[in-house]
Amino acid sequence: MCGIVGVIQAREKPIVANEVLQALRHRGPDGSGEKAVTVGDKTVWFGHTRLAIQDLTEAGAQPMASADGRWLLTFNGEIYNHQEMRQDLDRQWRGHSDTETLVEALSAWGVDATIRRLNGIFAFAALDLLERKLYLVRDPFGVKPLYFADTSSGFGFSSEIRALAAVTGQRFGLDKESLSTYLSLRFVPSPHTLLKGVQRLPAAHVQCRHLDSGEAHTHCYAQAGQSVYGGSLDEATQLYQSAVSTAVRRQLLSDVPVGILLSGGIDSALVAAMAVDAGVKTPCFTVGYQEAGPACEIDDAAHTAKTLGLPHHVVRLGHEDLWGALELAVSSTEEPLVTTSALPMWFLCKRAREDVAVVLTGQGSDELLGGYKRYQGELVRKLPLFSSAISLLRPLLDSLPGVSDAVLRSAHSASIADVAQRFEREYGVFSAASRLGLTGRADAGRALQSIQHWLDWAAKGRPLTDAERMMSIDMRMGLADDLLLYGDKVSMAHSIEARVPLLDTDLVRLLESFPAHYKLSLGKSKIVHKRMAERYLPEAIVHRPKKGFQVPVGEMVRGAWRERCEALLFEGATLAELGVESRELRRLWDEHQRRFRDRSREIFALLGLVVWRRGMADLIA
Repeated sequence: MCGIVGVIQAREKPIVANEVLQALRHRGPDGSGEKAVTVGDKTVWFGHTRLAIQDLTEAGAQPMASADGRWLLTFNGEIYNHQEMRQDLDRQWRGHSDTETLVEALSAWGVDATIRRLNGIFAFAALDLLERKLYLVRDPFGVKPLYFADTSSGFGFSSEIRALAAVTGQRFGLDKESLSTYLSLRFVPSPHTLLKGVQRLPAAHVQCRHLDSGEAHTHCYAQAGQSVYGGSLDEATQLYQSAVSTAVRRQLLSDVPVGILLSGGIDSALVAAMAVDAGVKTPCFTVGYQEAGPACEIDDAAHTAKTLGLPHHVVRLGHEDLWGALELAVSSTEEPLVTTSALPMWFLCKRAREDVAVVLTGQGSDELLGGYKRYQGELVRKLPLFSSAISLLRPLLDSLPGVSDAVLRSAHSASIADVAQRFEREYGVFSAASRLGLTGRADAGRALQSIQHWLDWAAKGRPLTDAERMMSIDMRMGLADDLLLYGDKVSMAHSIEARVPLLDTDLVRLLESFPAHYKLSLGKSKIVHKRMAERYLPEAIVHRPKKGFQVPVGEMVRGAWRERCEALLFEGATLAELGVESRELRRLWDEHQRRFRDRSREIFALLGLVVWRRGMADLIA
């Protein structure tokens, strides 16, 4: 993994390369490089910081030019099938890096044909000096981020926002539409961010920019699945086993040590078991809490590691550790994500980096295989009379104390016929009434537009159930711009590469062809996944209840964090500067403190917003 950055600007404008590259040093501590070329009346400058994973020699250094001199590349990621691609390329190779494979593939086949062949995680910029075009590309599931901005001083791009600001010399204003979107979805879907003018390339998209005219065109290169697998569940399980095994073996490829981030659940356990089956005894790393409770996964993970005979390293955190991680995690993410698991992830990656430079994770299977409870909600609402019954019960649920947030969201969304609106209500952190009280706007910003974009994309493939449609949105939008985004930023803050074998391109293509009932049914999830996992793991591990890396924010806000949270939320002017009123926040706060409702999601969302605003003050106009 690496950091990439670049700019197109007037020829006479100087670039302070050291300052720009320093902003990405954590992403690439093993080396850096830069290259400027003149194209007409413009200068195109590429910068790169390197975390050396494959080919540790100078033969893998970037920016890298193709042998024919036509293409210049700055690349962040891993191409797992690059050795197979080399077999179709007639070249004299300088080294064995996937960067060299990619730049020569661009030279031989062009951008569109090359992208279709890639199996990996990547964000890259490629300059075609012959056609005078710049291409920006992000991988199919958005594992690697890529930001860009068109400013008065030039067009810039980067892996991270601070480097983008450095290379363009710009500060950016707050995007009010994106704030409303954030208060709905808990993140801002691509191509938008909370900063006006800063965009994030969506997953599975490529942007082509003509240097002479400045015109740009962005399109999605991924195609929704058309085929439906017709074999039996047993046959599907066998195919799935082979695909997961291949994915894990591919992603063990590295010239530096590899480990596994091991939770107590089935997904990372299966990845670890597959690594053992491949003959690799990887060390495992787990995070948990000093105040052991039902959310702590240390004992479960230790059982898995012992079963597989793998070295196991544990990080134990207290309330003060997690508070300290709040500012660090938000700062590294550069966006106020509301996913609390980013806090323990900070310490987990820090510990793992002491021993390894690459980790495998179990991320992605819930979205692929129906692992979240909200997918069950889409099945339940199909039951006879359910919508009528929940409409009658909803006023009672609203008035009863202690009803969970998930139940209330499902109750309020179940009777909404429009799919995009129903999904937005199910996802929503704040209700429309709370958004109105906080900002004077009840709408969800661009949330419905973003959901509809991916619904329209999915509609071009085979017919899907409503649960599958939600899974598809989560795969292409929620993962890319929430879970994978913080996963990349937090891991790379510690110069560690996080890989996601369960999002292998070939594996996902296979899974998306399976009929829905091979993945989930009423009361069951990850059906083919668990059937296959039983071939590698004891039933006690395969069928453990899901804990999901939970952080006890609700209790900490009532206890160890309370005074500091009140100070951040009510005593400073930060929320007012963002246009957020305190009266509705006080109502939510009081409901949480007297345990009428668990408002931890809402409170943490606004905590993240305050910490983000303060941490990014130098970049916000």
